[in-house]
Amino acid sequence: MTELNPYAPPQSAVADALPTHCVREGKFVVVPLGGDLPPRCIRCNAPARLPIKKKKVYWHSPWVYLLFLVNVLLYILVALAVRRSFQASAGLCEAHAAARKRRILILLAAGVVTLAAGWVLLELRLEGPSILSFFAAPVLFIVAGFSSRTVYARNINKTHARLGGCQEAFLSSLD
Repeated sequence: MTELNPYAPPQSAVADALPTHCVREGKFVVVPLGGDLPPRCIRCNAPARLPIKKKKVYWHSPWVYLLFLVNVLLYILVALAVRRSFQASAGLCEAHAAARKRRILILLAAGVVTLAAGWVLLELRLEGPSILSFFAAPVLFIVAGFSSRTVYARNINKTHARLGGCQEAFLSSLD
């Protein structure tokens, strides 16, 4: 039994009553600027764990990727200059939040172990496997970074943002 804390802030479910004005467009969610996603899990449509953190997603035109072929530094500078941002609060239920956290921790731990194995193999004068380990570790860190995102921007313009990463159960509730 939980004790009543007279100093705790009041708890209410007003997040469910907030208008979201987002609509489904195929496998994407279109959210007007200033709007937000409903406070439900974007995977299974269960009530989301509150409070939901707002995360900033970025987007730039796919044509900017052509600069990557010319010069990586030029691509980075132009991409940072022309990108657009949108703040979205994509919720996850307890089960999906725990699975996401577990997946990220496993990938990061595998990256650290692979990096350590590379050093050990280098000390044992096994250059081939150590080089392979040194290339595999950053790949695991990058995969951990991509698996940490909940939603991603497919397009952001002056009126709305088109977000991807939501599952069918959540998308069907927006119809």
